[in-house]
Amino acid sequence: MPVKLDGLRIRYSLKGTISRNTNFSFAENTTYGCGGKARIAYLPDNIPSAKRAYDLASREKFVILGNGSNVLASDSNYGGAVISTKRLNGIYRVNENTLCCLAGTKVSKLLNYCVKNGLGGLEYLYGIPATIGGAAYMNAGIRGRYIGEDIFKVRLYNNKQFDLLNKNCNFSYKHSTMRDINAIILSVFIKIQPNCDKNQIIKNILHYKDLRKNLPTGKSCGCVFKNFNGVSAGKIIQDCNLANLSAGRARVSGKHCNFILNEGAAAADIKKLIETVKQKVYEKTSCKLEEEVVYIGDFNDSNG
Repeated sequence: MPVKLDGLRIRYSLKGTISRNTNFSFAENTTYGCGGKARIAYLPDNIPSAKRAYDLASREKFVILGNGSNVLASDSNYGGAVISTKRLNGIYRVNENTLCCLAGTKVSKLLNYCVKNGLGGLEYLYGIPATIGGAAYMNAGIRGRYIGEDIFKVRLYNNKQFDLLNKNCNFSYKHSTMRDINAIILSVFIKIQPNCDKNQIIKNILHYKDLRKNLPTGKSCGCVFKNFNGVSAGKIIQDCNLANLSAGRARVSGKHCNFILNEGAAAADIKKLIETVKQKVYEKTSCKLEEEVVYIGDFNDSNG
């Protein structure tokens, strides 16, 4: 039966219904726009169906994919299952200071909701091409401000539902407890500032938009590497004269060297360029760059 909460309709059922895709394309479901296919994908659109999708997928190897903005899938077909949370979206007001976002809700949709309802404090998230679940998983942020600071708790499921309060999420730079456990994020409870001036919220968003105006355009996963001991990975790569280095049709951006652009490349080209950048940076600086991007599939075996 449909239930209306704060203007958003969220469908509930006892078991949940799940759409299935037996020809799931990573190229069509990641921001890198490359990669092979998965044998089966589950696309839940409410909490009961998300739990059911986890129960089905966890019988074999599986991955959970949100907006696909921080991943690189191999060119070979993936032999396991995918749970795509793209349809698992919705927002409702828990109380004056807290919102609940279903895991697949895009950051852009959350900010639109905040502007409409005069809710401040999250403007720094502007431009992050992620779902809220993915942002919590990676502790996404910009310029020293991270979403983990504004999360009250995260609701998860791994054959049983449970909540992790902020203190148990162990948020740190590009990391959270959710990266270390085998569970699906169902929803994220986020602290907000109520009764804010809408014009000021828009002004704050435009400020963060301006900070991102020089980022590269084109197909990428965003930043490939984590910063090294507080130093920008992009600057380290640039100082090693690796701007515009290429492998096949993958290229290190000249505008921001922590972006590797897909200009018609295969995933193998991008992976090769990532490894080359790591090697050359280490040879010149002894810095061991660590990837921020998450790999899906086997890059050594064409059978996935």
